[in-house]
Amino acid sequence: MFQFASRFKRKKRKLNASQKDQLAGLLFSLQEAIEAKERKRADQLAKKLEQVAKLNLKKSRFQKIRDSLFALGFALLAAIAIRSMWFEFYEIPSGSMRPTFKEQDRLAVSKTDFGINVPLQTAHFYFDPDLVKRNATIIFTGANMDIRDVNTRYFYLFPGKKQYVKRLIGKPGDQLYFYGGLIYGIDRKGQDLLPSLPEIEHIPFIRFEGKVVTPQFPLQGLYSPIVLEQMNEPVAKLYLLQSKQVKGEMVAPGIADYGDLWGIKNFAQVRLLTKEQAKQAANEDLFELPEGELYLEIKHNPSLHNLRLDRDFLNRYRPVLHPQTSFLPLNRNHLETLFHNLYTARFVIKNGFALRAGSHPANNLFLPHLSSIPDGTYEFYNGKAYRILWQGITKELPKDHPLCQFDTRHLQLLFNLGIEWDTRFSPDTTQNSLLPARYAYFRTGDFYLMGAPILKQSDPVLTAFVTRERRKAAGSTPSRPYLPFIDAGPPVKTDGTLDKELIKKYGLLIPPTSYLVLGDNHAMSSDSRDFGFVPEENLRGAPKFIFWPPGSRFGSPSQPGYPLFVTPRFIVWGAALFAALIWTLFRYRSRKLPLIPK
Repeated sequence: MFQFASRFKRKKRKLNASQKDQLAGLLFSLQEAIEAKERKRADQLAKKLEQVAKLNLKKSRFQKIRDSLFALGFALLAAIAIRSMWFEFYEIPSGSMRPTFKEQDRLAVSKTDFGINVPLQTAHFYFDPDLVKRNATIIFTGANMDIRDVNTRYFYLFPGKKQYVKRLIGKPGDQLYFYGGLIYGIDRKGQDLLPSLPEIEHIPFIRFEGKVVTPQFPLQGLYSPIVLEQMNEPVAKLYLLQSKQVKGEMVAPGIADYGDLWGIKNFAQVRLLTKEQAKQAANEDLFELPEGELYLEIKHNPSLHNLRLDRDFLNRYRPVLHPQTSFLPLNRNHLETLFHNLYTARFVIKNGFALRAGSHPANNLFLPHLSSIPDGTYEFYNGKAYRILWQGITKELPKDHPLCQFDTRHLQLLFNLGIEWDTRFSPDTTQNSLLPARYAYFRTGDFYLMGAPILKQSDPVLTAFVTRERRKAAGSTPSRPYLPFIDAGPPVKTDGTLDKELIKKYGLLIPPTSYLVLGDNHAMSSDSRDFGFVPEENLRGAPKFIFWPPGSRFGSPSQPGYPLFVTPRFIVWGAALFAALIWTLFRYRSRKLPLIPK
């Protein structure tokens, strides 16, 4: 009735007197029947009105198209406004934020925690930087940033930029220093920052050389000079002198050597080798090392004092950093501890070959072979193996599953290739410059791998390793110094207070109106270490709730809570409630009887 009454009011000027009287009479009679609650009579009149309206109130094709376009346009505008300014649902595309968020997690994202966004633009109507929380997860747009494959389309119509979820680590003016998988820092006022979440480990680089910027074309086959970038900013320059000597200089102000930068020297890249592989990789005699079932190759302390000419994995002949190399023998107890803390990227087994989930290799040429594992999608986390079911639901594998069986060859493959799932990262290849995303560091004397203390400070194997490192450093020369991989300790004074001078000298300074974001899964995350700092105008909101899949992570994510009553939330929610009130009043008035006067 309400629909026909509205259409009658719009078209009655185009109707003749007979049509007007017939429709008005039917509408008035139907209105009376409804008011009198005469259901049977109202039903009969409604059917008759529908028949008459089909003849006299029929929409033209133009009117149908116009109304459909108007409804679609209004729905799109409302959806854009709601998703940009109020809230939206988001699906996690990758494993960069594990364990907080996993692939195919569905999140409810609030857009009102610290600002009011301008729809379809990288800007804010209102923004309060004091509301942005360190160590909280945020969502931001990749517009105007150096991010690969950033373009997308919203509603299959509007060109836009992808949005990303990371953890916000640093705010403008912060100075941060990395040690032991943790971050220490001071804010722009020199005050101690809250410690980073202890269950999340952070590494200050993805690769020692970061991004390598070379000349467009080589000169006599040599690319020189080259610039090394970390955090998408130039930090060092390497070049070849006319004397054929490779030299380097720091671009970052106040830093004497590469490893001093932000605490890079506190971290190493590692992989597992057999004794035969270790002998081939070593420049020293391994006979002085204790016997081990496997050996941990440790690449550490990249330095401008240790440069050479070499070919990189892209076959470019250029100056390269040549990190120090050490070997740590691991016995069976160490390897079992490592296996019980193993994590990998999510991977797919198909016809005996393993590939990283989401990748699409052209062939099996560089895929690891795991013939004993049934086809399916799997992952390791904290030493437990899981099968990935429908829509990202995980199921722990039984202990007798082939993937859960411990042996040194199995562990070596999972450790060395379990992130990239690419045999070019294997120690058996000639691509020695390709190191897997596996990192080591000391924390208060203990030796950590994959976020776990694999060797305690009191372990005789670790004690012997530290002794060898000190001896090698003492026996080196000033012209070719050996920089040992030992525990330099956190940036803390003897009285337990933060060493602010060290952090000011060597720490990472966050630029004005910029933010440092890192993935919780440092081994698989493209974050500020790759694309640089996030501009303030790119911040869009914060994840509030994980609503899929069901399980222990259902609910609020691991992060500091945002306050409920803040200005942007009050404005947006107030505007939404006001719009809902206006619509309710309009709907009430348009449906209030009588619709047709006598």
